Amino acid sequence: MMDGSVEPAPDGGHAGARRPLGVTRVTNEVVAWIAVLTALQVPGVHAMYQAAGQSLERILRRSHAHRGARVELRGGTTLDVDLWVVMLAGNSVPKVGAEVQQRVADAVERMLGLEVGNINVHVSEVVFAP
Repeated sequence: MMDGSVEPAPDGGHAGARRPLGVTRVTNEVVAWIAVLTALQVPGVHAMYQAAGQSLERILRRSHAHRGARVELRGGTTLDVDLWVVMLAGNSVPKVGAEVQQRVADAVERMLGLEVGNINVHVSEVVFAP
């Protein structure tokens, strides 16, 4: 989990200064949702993939999409994200992978203010468009 709070005002908390009001916590599952929903917007990504044995349904749509991601917090401020994707045939794996990495990094940094370490994209299956 991640914690974040407002820093006390430099004037020591005198009248008009902002004081900490509490803590905001974001679960790893929420971070995974952000990463997955961002990845699903990249052209060439068809769906998220879940390894066999974890579920009968291996290809995941939005309702269970976070299961196609794993998030780890390193050193309290750096996130590592692993994403398992199903790609549409005919797309460049390196280009789609790089686009997923960039978009996920941007979204996580913008929404959570955390540094992104590694974003590993695992292409687990390739499908033809219906």
